[in-house]
Amino acid sequence: MSEDLVKQLSSYKAQLQQVEVALSTDPDNEDLLKLQKDLQEVIDLTKDLLSSQPVDGSSSTSGSESVPVKRSWKVGERCLATWSNDGQAYEAEIEEIDRENGTAAVTFTEYGNADVIPLQNLKVVEEGKQSEDDGGLKSKSRKEQIAEQREYKKKKAQKKVQRMKELEQEREEQKSKWQQFNNKAYSKNKKGQIILPY
Repeated sequence: MSEDLVKQLSSYKAQLQQVEVALSTDPDNEDLLKLQKDLQEVIDLTKDLLSSQPVDGSSSTSGSESVPVKRSWKVGERCLATWSNDGQAYEAEIEEIDRENGTAAVTFTEYGNADVIPLQNLKVVEEGKQSEDDGGLKSKSRKEQIAEQREYKKKKAQKKVQRMKELEQEREEQKSKWQQFNNKAYSKNKKGQIILPY
């Protein structure tokens, strides 16, 4: 599936380049501007899907260079991570590390929420604070946290796939409209011509 996504991604990028070329001649065309925005969103969603899939060593995408990381983090370590919803840093535990993409899946210990954070954005927890938290009881067991995280990731991936399908459908509708327009223009140019057999 990841190979198909890589092919689709390169196709979307080529289409985006074509739209941008067309926009250079007609920068105020609303249809082209909307198509450009939609294609960019599809490209971003495809990249997100590719980064969330497990990596098999045989295939690698051209856009996934390894990100240099200052500190070597390990699964199970505590850290301070910024939650994407509010931009605040909270204490979290590293659940999974994707070194190729330079990201880590973390679970925020206070709330049980999960998020994927770039490794360079993780910070070390102060020693005093870490030892205090280790003494307390966890509100949820590790298995429950992992199950919740998996469910969250599953729902998020389903939403991404659904949004990609919607955008693909919109793009196909726009493509169909353009082809109909082009066919009409072509047929108007051919009216009045007589085709003679050889």
